[in-house]
Amino acid sequence: MKKEEIDAINTQIYALLLFLFSIIVSIIITYNQKLDLEGKETIMEANKSLKITLYNRILIVTISLIFLFVNYKLYLLSKEEGKDLKGYKLQILASILVTISGIIALYVVSLSNTENIADVENPII
Repeated sequence: MKKEEIDAINTQIYALLLFLFSIIVSIIITYNQKLDLEGKETIMEANKSLKITLYNRILIVTISLIFLFVNYKLYLLSKEEGKDLKGYKLQILASILVTISGIIALYVVSLSNTENIADVENPII
């Protein structure tokens, strides 16, 4: 059981590294929009920024699904060991809610053709 728990934690670490990458991408896109609003030269064009935002949202949904999977796996391991499952159930619920909000944010970006990418890049999740 310890090896499976360690594997689950390693998966979480990799997912968190992907999440940090996603945050950096979001900061760059938001900064690009700030430059555009200030009338300064931007890092990238609006259509490229929108495409990157779409890929970033796909990455976020993928990360949330990874966390949902890991939480469920840890829940099953804890169930086999006879541990209290209340915390794991709440983590699974939180992962489901984050995944749903990520899917909604992805849907909003996929519908967008706006040049004001900051409106869809950083929805409150």
